[in-house]
Amino acid sequence: MTIYFSFSDENGSYNQIRSRRFINAHPYYARCSYLILADDWKKISQKHLLLKRKHNLPIDKEIKWSYLWSLYKYERSNKEIPPEKPFYFLRDTPINDLTVFIEDTLSLLADLSFIKIIITVTENSTCNNINELYFYKMHIQEHMQRIEMEMQVSEENLCVLFIDPLSEDKNKYLRNTYNQLFTSGDFINNYKHIKDSLNLEYSHHSIGVQLADFISGCFVGFLKGYETSKNLFFDQVLCKLRKNSNGEVMGYGVREVPRNQSFRNEIKRKMDQF
Repeated sequence: MTIYFSFSDENGSYNQIRSRRFINAHPYYARCSYLILADDWKKISQKHLLLKRKHNLPIDKEIKWSYLWSLYKYERSNKEIPPEKPFYFLRDTPINDLTVFIEDTLSLLADLSFIKIIITVTENSTCNNINELYFYKMHIQEHMQRIEMEMQVSEENLCVLFIDPLSEDKNKYLRNTYNQLFTSGDFINNYKHIKDSLNLEYSHHSIGVQLADFISGCFVGFLKGYETSKNLFFDQVLCKLRKNSNGEVMGYGVREVPRNQSFRNEIKRKMDQF
């Protein structure tokens, strides 16, 4: 039996009722999952610790993608970072150094014997007013389906899924939804190659989830047109996205939720600039 791990995290935000101000602040919501062989997890974990030492970053502190933007805002406004901020420990770390650390961390994916990335994304300005819990179900279901289809190449494959917790209510809903889909099926009918329970794993405990945070973060930044994000996405992520037999990414490695052909074409247009 071959065991795979899938780690998943989100970037952006979603509300059922969205003001213009909310959409300007959060134009997209994205969830990333990536698949690796379980045997490779130890390799990536050990190398991540070495990178933290190389960059003189504290071993016991998590580096989040969102910290880049937060640090940039304080630097741009020439303000001191308050001690209560979770990124206060990075107050003396140059943003460029932090960007290099994230790039080095993402480059660890190139050392793996197997890697497939799946991203679901919503454009908040065009999305209908979908109930928030059902919205999260739609995203999780897309990932379950893509992972199951990827695992079906061998009857003996099994994937264990890990996600970063959201909130107590949302966590309960997602775990119950996941199990309901697993036991009752959908158009796939039978999820035979993924484990029966969705595992919650705190990002500050998990290099696996932290990498998913970096991937989803640079993807959303790429959609927004940020140069650093675009470089990271094109250099470290694009070639690892799940594809069909013809090398097509859209609909296979990147899925818009809900289906939106205009938005899909816009993402493809941006990717074709590579």
